[in-house]
Amino acid sequence: MGPKAIDLFAGAGGLSLGLTYSGIEVVGAVEWEEKATTSYKYNIGDHIICEDIKKFEPEKMERFLKKTGAIKSKKEIDIICGGPPCPGFSLIGRSKISNLIKTGEWQGSDFRHSFIDDERNELFLEFVKYVDFFEPKVFVMENVAGMKSYLSSGNAPIIDIINQEFESLGYKVNVKILNSANYGVPQSRERILFFGTRMKKEFSHPKGFEWANNIQDAFSDLPEVNPIDGKPKSTKLKLMKDIKGKRRKKFINWSRLQSVPIKRKRQHRDCTLHNTRKVNPRDQAIFPLLTSGQFSERILYKHVFPDLLKEVKRLLPKEFKMLPKSKEYLIVAKDPEDTRKWKWYDPSKFGDKMRRMRLDSPGPTVVAHLAKDGYMFVHPTENRTITVREAARIQSFPDSFDFSAGGKVAFSHQMRQVGNAVPPLLGLAIGQTIMTYLGLEISLSLEEVFGLKNPSLTV
Repeated sequence: MGPKAIDLFAGAGGLSLGLTYSGIEVVGAVEWEEKATTSYKYNIGDHIICEDIKKFEPEKMERFLKKTGAIKSKKEIDIICGGPPCPGFSLIGRSKISNLIKTGEWQGSDFRHSFIDDERNELFLEFVKYVDFFEPKVFVMENVAGMKSYLSSGNAPIIDIINQEFESLGYKVNVKILNSANYGVPQSRERILFFGTRMKKEFSHPKGFEWANNIQDAFSDLPEVNPIDGKPKSTKLKLMKDIKGKRRKKFINWSRLQSVPIKRKRQHRDCTLHNTRKVNPRDQAIFPLLTSGQFSERILYKHVFPDLLKEVKRLLPKEFKMLPKSKEYLIVAKDPEDTRKWKWYDPSKFGDKMRRMRLDSPGPTVVAHLAKDGYMFVHPTENRTITVREAARIQSFPDSFDFSAGGKVAFSHQMRQVGNAVPPLLGLAIGQTIMTYLGLEISLSLEEVFGLKNPSLTV
């Protein structure tokens, strides 16, 4: 077996999945959200604990791993990884010196303490505690790329403060912003990664490809979806002979054929989770007016309302009408017994509320907000928002990954899980870099996924 890892804040398991493909054995994981845990167990394994990490201390994880037979000693844990949620990183305020300082548990500058004492960053501290307890050879912590520009109230760079915490534990930290699009993921998604190691050997970040997959690469074999009911018109993926482009075929083959750790029988042409929200009457008239900018000038929501209301009125389904300006242009049914109505968003506040994606470039960053609506992800050629499967393809999840966990997880939770996940192909790039660093043989490399000869992405 490969080196053993613990995944903290694991979500549905995007990072665990990528690490597993590279040859790393993820033996423990922690996630507080029940539905995400359900999906993780269904697809990856039952080594995940559904618990608030503040209540599941590293000592409890050690006992759990020994009980399951995953380890005999905590020294067997080679890797700690995960991405602590980051609400406190965007606005760091100075708070009073906490009990951490009073007890002398933490050492360092006052700026450093004003960061670690901020209750919004307690989850970061939990990650530090796990690293401190297990003393892994390597840790990987990922977060929002914008963290690089954040300062504490004393103008100390947050990155420096984080580095000091890990350096105080004896780790050398290497920080870099990675874009998923450089690793075969058809999505522009920047994340900052902290690689820490106790070993003297120099650590190198993954070196990406010089090309990027785009939305057309991800969607080419998916059947059309009926915008009225949000369901696919076919339950089968298109034939591979109809797909053009060598690299596109490689990505689609990855999507169709790659299995997840919990293997289940499935037909590789089965199209699953390819469903989305029904398109309401107002949006049935708005979506056709949106353009991505690929073939003509880009048109967003702010260009539609209020400047294109005549066109909206013309495109409304015949059973609906638009009320006059005095009634705020509400969209209502002509049938008086149908009391539904659709308002308009303020274009000065929600100018890009609705936008169409381009086929010829990587997709925008998939976000958890998809659980509420998909307006920022209108399909490139169809007048609807994207499906769960399309969102998963943009994130590079293989089709074998079932975010519904066999029907146990509802649509909105599936979308949230996809949006919160680390793209598995980025996880694979991270995993193979760790494996190379540790001098171990990689089980699967990104180069193999795309049929390239170079066995490693590391520089």
